[in-house]
Amino acid sequence: MGGNIQKTGGRWRIDYRDGQGRRHRATFDTRKEADNALTDIKSRIGKGEYVASKLLPKFRELAEDWFASKGDRRPGTVGNWRAQIDLHLNPKLGDLRLDRIDVVLIEKLRDELRTKLSAKSVNAVLTTAAAIFKLAVRPKLATGNPAADAERAFMGATELKDETTKEQRGDGVQPLRPEEVLDPNEIRKVLEKTDPGYYRTLFLTAYLTGMRSGELFALRWSDIELKGIDAETGKESSRGRIFVRRSLSWARVKKDDGPVRPRFFSPKTKAGVRTLPIPTELAGALRRWKLQCPQSEHALVFPMADGQPMHRSTALRYGLWPALSRSGLRRVNMHSLRHSFASALIMAGAPVTEVQSLLGHSSPAVTLKVYSHWFKNVETDSVDRLAKSLTTGSRNLGHFLDTLEVAPKANSA
Repeated sequence: MGGNIQKTGGRWRIDYRDGQGRRHRATFDTRKEADNALTDIKSRIGKGEYVASKLLPKFRELAEDWFASKGDRRPGTVGNWRAQIDLHLNPKLGDLRLDRIDVVLIEKLRDELRTKLSAKSVNAVLTTAAAIFKLAVRPKLATGNPAADAERAFMGATELKDETTKEQRGDGVQPLRPEEVLDPNEIRKVLEKTDPGYYRTLFLTAYLTGMRSGELFALRWSDIELKGIDAETGKESSRGRIFVRRSLSWARVKKDDGPVRPRFFSPKTKAGVRTLPIPTELAGALRRWKLQCPQSEHALVFPMADGQPMHRSTALRYGLWPALSRSGLRRVNMHSLRHSFASALIMAGAPVTEVQSLLGHSSPAVTLKVYSHWFKNVETDSVDRLAKSLTTGSRNLGHFLDTLEVAPKANSA
């Protein structure tokens, strides 16, 4: 590959041919810039990595190609990426070809974002930019990844590195307020004022399992194992089970995505996939509801009347809020039924690990943080039971204490 440098009109121009014999020209302000550019181009042509600048995509085009490959991710995650691209990356980088974006420009963007976003949010934007650039590096459209090389925003000093994940630590989790929870008597009132059938069964299931609304509305009859009835006693022969395997989301992926449509996803964490016991009272209600349940394409337990997935806002507007109003109770949301389940278990003395498992939390730390008010106020007889455990035969703890010396005697010399 040949190439030459000429001074033209006060600037320096390089003239060269690529590996396919096509002629290219480019101008620079200084001779040094022209020399460096020509040397770099010769090296890339020799390695088979050269792509003419005019053939390189703009960042906006590359970002759209990258985003299009993420349609199978959770709507909330995809929505965050969409916002990062539209609000923070494209305004600064969108109309630039990839060869015009370097580490200096990325770090300038970082500093601008830092004036309006937290360091954590800024670094999340840079991580997305790095992922987009990675798409160009693989097919040799870019020789490097300036977004990956750029220094991240300073997060502040930490004493020790915590090896646990954000969710396991309970980061971002806010303690629940008592007014967001219904006590068992209030739950009873709501069920009494709820019409039999769909909504009464839905609310009973939510309260007796602690399932999230998205898990309830994604629940299929194949996820429920109902046991038979004992012929002699007429009671449930053994406890049934609910297998929580997926969740329903109505989140919009992007603005021009058309009408919002339901999507089913597996739970976010491994702990979210769980098996829940079915109390006898709930098993009977589910069995009765199954005889009335509308046919659904997805064989859903709680579909709309037309068989389509239920939206949480619909259940609130036409089910829970009217029942709360008829009961004379404050307005809460569907998630409050899950919270009511957990708080009732805690007040009954259930261990935090049991509550964590039933709720599908990844760590007891999350459970403790959300329900700190109830754990703080619960009282048990655990200390009394500990003392009684010292009783042996007729020699009780009081007798044992009576035999103790007030203070140990000093050793005699």
